[in-house]
Amino acid sequence: MKRFVTAILTALGLVSSRPSEPPPDEPQLVSVRIPEQLQPLDRGAKYEDPLDAALKKEAVGEVNGGDMQLSAPDADGKKSIEWIEVDVDLSDFERGMPILKRELLRLGAPPGTILEYTRDGQEQEERLR
Repeated sequence: MKRFVTAILTALGLVSSRPSEPPPDEPQLVSVRIPEQLQPLDRGAKYEDPLDAALKKEAVGEVNGGDMQLSAPDADGKKSIEWIEVDVDLSDFERGMPILKRELLRLGAPPGTILEYTRDGQEQEERLR
């Protein structure tokens, strides 16, 4: 629901489409872009559900959704998945980022996986490996 409201506000020009740094008492959004072609149910089973469980167990955050980027249509008009995204809210960024990275590696996130977030007012992009 949060992503839906954000999408509407972004379309109306009321908020930026890039994540901004939240106040200290709010969770920090980390968007994880994974170069894999997984359907939503498979993405949930492979990444979202296990990440959510691990982050909640450590009391550092939770998964708040996911998405995918489709390619332009090919010659036959078919689109393919270019990459998937998992959105994570970290309630404790300093403790949560190492746990998030560890779990992504454990779950088999491939090279080229990127974590995007904002810190100290600066947009950050970090490769997992």
